[in-house]
This record gives sequence, C-alpha cells and structure tokens, in this order.
Amino acid sequence: MEQGWGRGALIRVEIDRDRNGPVDEWVFYEQGTPIRAEFDTTGNGQVTQREFYDAQGQIQRLEVDRHGDDIMEQHLFHGPGKVLQRAEVDDDGDGHIEQWHRLQHGQLIEIALDTNRDGEPDQKQHFHPDGALYLAEVEGAGNGKVNQWQRYKAGKLSIVEQDKNGDGKVDRILHYAVEGAMAQVLEDIDAQGTPRKQLMYSAGVLSRSGFDTDSNGQIDQWLCHDAVGTLVQAKYDQNGDGPPDQWEYFAAGSQEPDKVERDTDGDGKADAVVQKRSRPTRNRR
Repeated sequence: MEQGWGRGALIRVEIDRDRNGPVDEWVFYEQGTPIRAEFDTTGNGQVTQREFYDAQGQIQRLEVDRHGDDIMEQHLFHGPGKVLQRAEVDDDGDGHIEQWHRLQHGQLIEIALDTNRDGEPDQKQHFHPDGALYLAEVEGAGNGKVNQWQRYKAGKLSIVEQDKNGDGKVDRILHYAVEGAMAQVLEDIDAQGTPRKQLMYSAGVLSRSGFDTDSNGQIDQWLCHDAVGTLVQAKYDQNGDGPPDQWEYFAAGSQEPDKVERDTDGDGKADAVVQKRSRPTRNRR
C-alpha cells in the first residue's frame, strides 16, 4: 500500500488488493475523509469502477464500466444506510443514458426506457415489490403522450390498451391467453366510446368476429371461422332487434356463400333458403 500526502494531509492511498504487484485500488481524500475510490476490477490497469462518498464516508454513487471501454455505462445512486435508490444505465455503451431505474426500500419499482435514443424516456415499466412486472406505459407517437398500456399477470402479458386516434382515450383492447396467444380484440373504430368491432381467437387463430355496423352499440354482424381461420358462416341482424335473421354458409376458401337462410317472420328460425346468393352489402371494417 502506498500513500500520497499534500501539505501534510493524506490525499491518496494506492492498494494492491489481490497482492499480485500492480495497484488496483486508489482512494482519494479531502481533509482526511475519503471522497472517491477507483478500482481496476479486471487486472488490466484500467479503472472500471468508481465510488463516490459523502462527508461521513458513506457511498453516494457507484459508476461501473461494464465493457472495459473507458465508458461508465452504469451509475448507481445510494441513500442513507447504503440503500440503493436509483440507477442510470447506458445500455449500448454510446455514452447516453437509455434506462432509469427507481427503487423503493431497495426494491425495483420502475424502469424508464429511451427506446428511440432521443434522450427522453418513452416507456415506463412498473413492478410489484416481488419484482414482477405488472404495467408498461408506452409513448409510441413521438409526442410525449402515452398511447399504449401493457398489463401483466404473473409476469406475462395479459391486456394491451391502445389509444389509436390520440384523443387520450382507450379505443382498442387486446386480451391474451395465459400461454401468450391472442384471445380477444375490442375496438372502438369511430370514437363513440363503445366497441364496434370484436375479434375472438382460439389458440391464437381468429374464430369469430362481430361488428356493430350502424353504431347503435349492438353487434349486428357475426363472422365465424374454422380452426385454421377460414370463413365458414356469417350471421346478420338486419332488422335491429338483436338476434340474427340471416345466415350465410361458405365452402372452404369461397368468397361467396353456398347457401343463404333467412328468418322472415321473426321467430328466430330460418324459413327461407336461397342458394348461391351473395351476402348483403355491409361495412366490415
């Protein structure tokens, strides 16, 4: 161990921690109190870690060069009792921070991310005390406003809420099954506050879709698909009373129905059959 003195006061201590010859730790002092320590953790003579101390000698900040390129990519900030409070991370080593971690009682509760590398966070991830991710807020339009909310259960994506038209309101909701496959999509396509488009999935494959074509808040058109997503049946409520009163059936791959059935007396049962009849003109957005 070597010591450096200035005007009778200790200003630096050099230490060979692993006792292999070269110095690998430097501690700097002011008025007898350590203010900074530098470490060579790789044994190549290069400083890869720095610690900064408060007036009581307690660590305040830790900087780490994770890649050995003279860039401190990780900055850890401590509070009283050496408890880690926040961290800043330069994930790609370009000299710019892309991650901001916030902790509470030493537990990670939030990560802010700059995914487009413009210097500002555009995504925030929120965590339960046990470390499980439960919410991610995403700003995807470049205007500083969150337009997507990703919700998680047991660490797995469960629901995604989107503001597609930028009015600050959720107008599209995606539901996911436990295994991660798409289960349902609800969409308010005309900003009326009610889903006018509903898509249902089975094992990630579209099985049924419903549409409110007249914006009265009630589904009046249904499309049914087989196990591989091929359209096999369409149902319509043409008189607006709720139940379907026209049914169309499709052969595999056909765009025109092979059979059309209609309920003409309102009893919910087909009483008229038309062969090779084109389906009615409808808005199927």
